[in-house]
Amino acid sequence: MRENSPYDVARDIERPPSHQTIGKSLKKLTLFYRYARPFRLHVIMSFLSVLGAGGIVLVLGYVVRHVIDNGFLFERNTQLLATLGGIFVIILLLSFFSFCRCYYVGWLSERITASLRQDLFNHLLALDVSYYEYTRSGELVSRLTTDTSLLQIVFGTAFPIALRNGVLLIGGLGMMIITTPKLAAYALILVPLIILPAMRFGQRVRYLSKTAQERLGDLSSFLEETLSNIRTCQAFTHENIDRTVFDAHTKDAFSAAIGRIWQRSLLSSFVMALAFGGICILLWVGIRDVQLGSMTTGTLSAFMFYALLVAGSAGSFSDVFADLKRASGAADRLIELFCVKPTVTRLTSKKIAYLPARGTIAMHNVNFAYPTNIENPALNNIVLSVNPGEKVAIVGPSGAGKTTILSLLMRFYEPQQGSIYIDGHDYRDLSLYDLRHRISIVPQDPTLFSGTLYDNILYGRPDADDKDVWKAIQLARLDDVIERLPHGINTLVGTRGVRLSGGQKQRIAIARAILRNPRILLLDEATSSLDAENEHAVQEGLKYLTTTRTTLVVAHRLSTVLHAERIVVMDRGTIQGVGTHAELCEQNALYRRLATLQFADGITRQSVT
Repeated sequence: MRENSPYDVARDIERPPSHQTIGKSLKKLTLFYRYARPFRLHVIMSFLSVLGAGGIVLVLGYVVRHVIDNGFLFERNTQLLATLGGIFVIILLLSFFSFCRCYYVGWLSERITASLRQDLFNHLLALDVSYYEYTRSGELVSRLTTDTSLLQIVFGTAFPIALRNGVLLIGGLGMMIITTPKLAAYALILVPLIILPAMRFGQRVRYLSKTAQERLGDLSSFLEETLSNIRTCQAFTHENIDRTVFDAHTKDAFSAAIGRIWQRSLLSSFVMALAFGGICILLWVGIRDVQLGSMTTGTLSAFMFYALLVAGSAGSFSDVFADLKRASGAADRLIELFCVKPTVTRLTSKKIAYLPARGTIAMHNVNFAYPTNIENPALNNIVLSVNPGEKVAIVGPSGAGKTTILSLLMRFYEPQQGSIYIDGHDYRDLSLYDLRHRISIVPQDPTLFSGTLYDNILYGRPDADDKDVWKAIQLARLDDVIERLPHGINTLVGTRGVRLSGGQKQRIAIARAILRNPRILLLDEATSSLDAENEHAVQEGLKYLTTTRTTLVVAHRLSTVLHAERIVVMDRGTIQGVGTHAELCEQNALYRRLATLQFADGITRQSVT
């Protein structure tokens, strides 16, 4: 069981207490209204078709009374045929309204669900990188698919049925009163006995439904994480352990679902017993009145028709109410997700109308700690400036803060103290699009998408033409790889590039960065997965970029940064020294130790070879 993250804790604090149920319900209604409002015509047609179908059903009760009381007394067949013709017209109208209800309600539910999913996906794209450090992607996928599907049940099934049953319930009660007030009085006593248990059970169903969705989200998350890392799972013979863990998640989800089903089954059976038990009582009283001559057979038949409508409508409210409560749990989870706000400020309009992309970088007294470890700063009082076109290397032991600097420049995070300037302006005055559009990064662990090799390169600049793509391929020394692939540049790379080697994936990431043609290039161990020959070839290709734009290179292997104009030495989040390779070897003990270890190790390997 994972520990609660700060986002979870904050979410729990913000969740209103139980006595605010009305406010939460209104919020959910507001959510529904916001998505239904653009489609007013379909909403109106849905309401009219539901009301029309309900009204036609109520008319059938009057027809039943008329036929039973007079159907065998018609003097001529024409009167009987006219009555039957009228019934046929009513049936046609009912069929027409039923068609309209199915079409418009179905269209509306699909459209609202699609809009909700699109907005939710857009919201997820806007959240900070730090949020995804806390939240598993499988859980988000569950909310985006399963939870929205549950809401679709409300829009497409439960809500229209509730409206239809409401019409039949109210209209049926009215017609019962008109038909025979005495029996209607008995019925009005029984109706609350049916509705109140449904509301009581519904609260429990809602809680259990939300719990079931959370357990299903845990299962989906574990499944996604395991299958996406299947090589690691099999390499460490972890299959049996993963089977056990998955079995535990499955049992938890099953137990939560069974609890919900048990409560819902109790609700349905209890309401059904009450409803039809009440019908039996009304039928006994009505038959007694017919025997006494105070009521006709047609009147009793019509009343029982309406009573069955009311009982059926009231009884079905248990299922509808359970669906509404189940979807309410899903709505809670979606609203919680919408309530998560980015911590990185996003400008709605540009503060700077035009800012030439020159490639200057300046960091002034920057202090930063990751949200997961706020007590241990990753950067302390960083002061660094980089001129346009300059190549600066950042070196140091693991955990020194090298990659953190690149993450701050990309504005994946914001420093707690200090400021960062790009091209002479505080980068918080730039929109995230403008900032990141002038920067390109090659991470140490490049990410590929499950498309073709061409698609993955084009990801860097979707509007690029084939000439620019092939130029990037040549500079990344990727053309020889493409020649050996079965379908060339159109070869599918598999999920996360599983069909390619680490070096091939890294060269694709480099080609993607080259194609973007940025003013600032960030290389985070960009050639760490390459052998010596390919590394030399790629480094030659990167010279084209590094000589025409600002470049920050994070490297563990000092041999890759010997020709940098400046080398920044970092340790424990602070800058320990800045200079050329020769200067640092003479003046900086940490760099001298790193250089001695690496180059001595290289000499030893060469002598052994």
